[in-house]
Amino acid sequence: MIRRLFSRLPLILLALLAILAFWLNQSVRVSSPAQENGLGRTPDYMMENFSAVRMDHDGMTRHVLSAKKMLHYPDDDTTDLKQPRFINTAPGKPAMQVDADEAKMSGNGEDIYLTGNVKVQRSADKSRRETIMTTSFLHLIPDDGIAKTDKPVVITEANSVINAVGMEVSDRTQVTRLLSQVRVVHKKAR
Repeated sequence: MIRRLFSRLPLILLALLAILAFWLNQSVRVSSPAQENGLGRTPDYMMENFSAVRMDHDGMTRHVLSAKKMLHYPDDDTTDLKQPRFINTAPGKPAMQVDADEAKMSGNGEDIYLTGNVKVQRSADKSRRETIMTTSFLHLIPDDGIAKTDKPVVITEANSVINAVGMEVSDRTQVTRLLSQVRVVHKKAR
């Protein structure tokens, strides 16, 4: 019996060593706060104070996107932007500028989700005065000229203030749809 024990001693020691190594590895492993919060994503590149210009087939600027900071994530091909500014300069239409605290952009750039102090400023033209719209969230679809939100929105133009919940704007058709709880205050010009 003792002989058998001595013949298996190397295997027993090896198993004990493996268990000890596993235990040490688990006890020493420290997770970072980012991993504990599910934010363990790592960007593959970052830029600061950048501008990107998108042009049409005639070489005319369609829109400009700039931000204080940009982080690109390869796992889902999304881009996070800090203090983004989107400027739409469609020919023959008034310029539109959108600012926000943050934004998330899809990999192909077709969708931009702006959050935090979103402000849309549409320049005046011959038929309309300057318009300013504020909300907490805005989904931009630049190629289709669409902006929409399901959050509360305030639209200010000249002597009118419009409050609503939810909005869809088409730059191509110049139609704005307010979705619910619409309230308009119009003051006479003096």
